[in-house]
Amino acid sequence: MIQKLIQTKYDLEVIGLIQLSPKVYKVKTKQGFYCVKIIQDKKLENAYQHIQTLHLHHFISIIKNKEDHYFTPYHDKFIYLMPYLVYKNAIQKELKIKMYYQIIAYLHKKSFFIQSEDVSFFERQKEDLLSLIQIRKDEFERMMKEFEFKKYKAPSGWMLVLNYYRIIEFLNQSRYYLSRYFESVKEKKEIRLSLIYHHFDLNHIFIDQQKLISIDQMKINYCIYDLVELFQNQKDLYECVALFDGYLEEIDLYQEEKLLLLCLLSIVPHVSLNEDENNNIQEMAKLICYMDGIVKIFKKIEIDEV
Repeated sequence: MIQKLIQTKYDLEVIGLIQLSPKVYKVKTKQGFYCVKIIQDKKLENAYQHIQTLHLHHFISIIKNKEDHYFTPYHDKFIYLMPYLVYKNAIQKELKIKMYYQIIAYLHKKSFFIQSEDVSFFERQKEDLLSLIQIRKDEFERMMKEFEFKKYKAPSGWMLVLNYYRIIEFLNQSRYYLSRYFESVKEKKEIRLSLIYHHFDLNHIFIDQQKLISIDQMKINYCIYDLVELFQNQKDLYECVALFDGYLEEIDLYQEEKLLLLCLLSIVPHVSLNEDENNNIQEMAKLICYMDGIVKIFKKIEIDEV
């Protein structure tokens, strides 16, 4: 079905398809190689129009169909076609992360704009963040209580016990930075927004072409949400922390943005424990590494003293 759709909608002579993931196919045609991706809806359309308008060349391009549209209906979903980029595994992780910082800084700088907001926006924001902090605190309290009543005290449980005080300190710290954030914006009626990429993955970074693929999560938000998503990725946290200065050299974060970033990073990620103790140990180890890593991040972010 996809093969026929590509042939009729893009005027390409398709030879065959190779499934790369549940939603992505490599397409071999007489004209060359392409990639086709299946998406649920066209919410990417708005972000992609911004990419085109601002001439942001560091992102994969979408090929228009014969009807001059970027997205082609496919059952109850859509597809879009893009060039196939050759991936080189040999490139060092640090080089990819360095380029990622350069590209998101470029994206933010080129797309910054000021938007007016009223008091109700900040009130909703405060309620949402306080609710998230409380939810996270309740989760870890529940995990602690469950551990107390278990006959067999698993190693992952002891990892939780030994680090519980740090978890609570971070959550209390998030409330502190949230309070300072709202103090800093109490007289403000504007916020700074930009396009954000919001989908860090080393496999999406192509050094030779200086491009990022998988643009589906792009949206308009505070620029710091790209940083939160990056650091909470956890797997590559230490390398990301070490190279973070490259972003800060390019982007001058506002005081309120720094405070909001510190608040969000202090809300430790959700931990999913189950009957698999190996999984549980890995989950707790990632959480501990996260807490260690963001302490180093905080030292890089200079905020005005109270």
